Amino acid sequence: MSGLNVLVYSGPGVSLNGRAYLLRTLRQFLGHRYAIIPIGADTLRAEPWETKAVLLVMPGGRDMPYMAELNGAVNTRIRAWVAGGGRYLGICAGGYYGSARCEFEPGTDKQVVGDRELAFFPGTCVGCAYEGFNYKSEEGARAVEATVERSAFGVAESLWRDDPMKIRIHYNGGGYFVPRTDDSSARVLVRYPDDVTDPRDRTQRIKGAAAVVSCAVGRGIAVLSGLHIEYAWDFLAASSYTQPHNRGLVALMRAHDVFRRRLVGAIFLHMGLSPDPDAMTDCADATHSMRAPVVTPVFLAPARATGVAAVASAMYALTAMATHRGECSVDGVSDMVLQDAEDIHVITAQTGDRRRVSASYERSVLTPDDIGPVSATEEMPELRHHSMLVLCANDALPDEHETPRFDMRAAIKYMRETRAHTAGSWLMYADTTRSTQTFLERNARLASHLPDGTVHVATMQLNGRGRGRNAWISPVGCLQFTMLIRHTQRKQAPVVMLQYIMSLAIVEAVTSLPGYDNLPLRLKWPNDLYALHVPVSDSDDSTESAPAFAKIGGILVNSSCSRGEFTLLFGCGINVANRLPTTSINSVIRDYNDAHATRLSTIPVERMLALATAKFEELYRTFLVYGFEPLLQAYYRRWLHSDQVVTLADRDYERAQVVGISATDGQLQVRSLGSPRTVYSLQPDGNSFDMLRGLISRKLQ
Repeated sequence: MSGLNVLVYSGPGVSLNGRAYLLRTLRQFLGHRYAIIPIGADTLRAEPWETKAVLLVMPGGRDMPYMAELNGAVNTRIRAWVAGGGRYLGICAGGYYGSARCEFEPGTDKQVVGDRELAFFPGTCVGCAYEGFNYKSEEGARAVEATVERSAFGVAESLWRDDPMKIRIHYNGGGYFVPRTDDSSARVLVRYPDDVTDPRDRTQRIKGAAAVVSCAVGRGIAVLSGLHIEYAWDFLAASSYTQPHNRGLVALMRAHDVFRRRLVGAIFLHMGLSPDPDAMTDCADATHSMRAPVVTPVFLAPARATGVAAVASAMYALTAMATHRGECSVDGVSDMVLQDAEDIHVITAQTGDRRRVSASYERSVLTPDDIGPVSATEEMPELRHHSMLVLCANDALPDEHETPRFDMRAAIKYMRETRAHTAGSWLMYADTTRSTQTFLERNARLASHLPDGTVHVATMQLNGRGRGRNAWISPVGCLQFTMLIRHTQRKQAPVVMLQYIMSLAIVEAVTSLPGYDNLPLRLKWPNDLYALHVPVSDSDDSTESAPAFAKIGGILVNSSCSRGEFTLLFGCGINVANRLPTTSINSVIRDYNDAHATRLSTIPVERMLALATAKFEELYRTFLVYGFEPLLQAYYRRWLHSDQVVTLADRDYERAQVVGISATDGQLQVRSLGSPRTVYSLQPDGNSFDMLRGLISRKLQ
């Protein structure tokens, strides 16, 4: 399977502004389908990033520090990965760095001249294309009128609509690309206007200079840009542009922003990626160049909890810990305000059509309208850490206008149809949040008053989390939730095994339905969910034609302990209804129906939530009494590793065969092939299991 990670180099030399703007643009175009992950040199040097990466991006900044960190073995790995089918995007300094030779401001005190190891572009990147560049200011910046060579992209002509051939794009310090005279393998995608001058002799104009080039590298591709294609007009402060050549820069970029966005989308398509079509559409609202997702209100309602006394007690506990405007000053709000470690919560109640928090407050608190330009010393500001918590009675649940992408009424109906009491007792839903896991983990005061079994669901997570430093992608159709469980430690029920309970519960929730038992849903140790993927014509650029197992979900468990009681947060992400980027539960059901002439129904995300939480409670109750031993056979029936031969990277690449897992601590048991009497135990949180290579290695923290 092709990778899902877009890696953004964030080591020494990277411009803070450039990195912040780049991350925002990448999330706009690729965040719907790929995980955008900042990384440093240590990751590129020591971790097996190649198997999961789909794109490596080198931002603007200074390429000499890039060389100091990456020359040698790291560059060799990058070059080999791209040649094997990877993708490299270099912007400004990343463009110089990706060329065979860099000639930056020769003969000046800024001179940087020399060969470069990656050499994706078989020639020289010469800069600056325009004089006046200053590392510490924007005085050399300008909105150049670049010519787009549409025929070179290989994309549908309809993508361009009626866009002009010449569009304004931000420039500041980039170079132009000069190929070797005997090499024509690079393709010019965008050209500078004819006012570029040779930095060795500014009286000499360079006509038709290449501003963006595409280079075939083995089975891979590298695109290098001297222009800041990632800069949108609303990133920038007009007051920073006071020179005669750039006083109108922001206005020009604003007028051409939709054309720039279609150019960026075309570059990603040219590279074989799948950008979000919405990022390339005309904006009816020109207030911002792009609509960044915003945090939305959190609705909290009793789901499986139906007792009047229990519901009243829970609502009282939540409101009693807050004050009436006394604890935190929020203008114009008379409801209860709670200052927590991470967020400021405004707690209100919804009864019928009554909402006690004004729409104007909701917009001002939850929408980042005031995100302005980023200074040279800080990164893009985070969304403001406020939340609106709306307590809902059963007769006053939000309607489809308030929660258009998740039906709370249907979810609660499914919850009550399945047999469970604690898991999913209360339902917490936000259309968009930073992370359901982070919301509960970092707001301990609020979490401490939530009922046991509360489940927090979101349709979109802006910073979804996976294990270690992994990110979690949030495509529409993915069920993403965090469930709070309070667990008293028992000898026969060790807390470390609960991650296995949850992953097994999700698979069993589907396969225990009548007729669904043979669906190819599997478990990967320690806590990933896999399904049989049947490649489709418009999926990622995978060269596979035969079905193969692909990841559709994962589990992340965080815990804290006080007085013998663990507070556990089970973070779960399950691709239920979107066959991209890999496959989904419903895609597996459809494929099974086609292959076996059955008519199994697909599963709405609301029902999947009810099934998964109910099955968890069923398995959890067994676990509390008897431990994990009675569940081992069910776990083995669904996992991928029976008798699998693996390589132990931390034991001199010794070969071993999987035996099973320990029912008391979850460690993976493997038997040495060279010394059959030797059995190794591998901890779930200390090792990484690369399924593609059968390689188990120490996880870097």
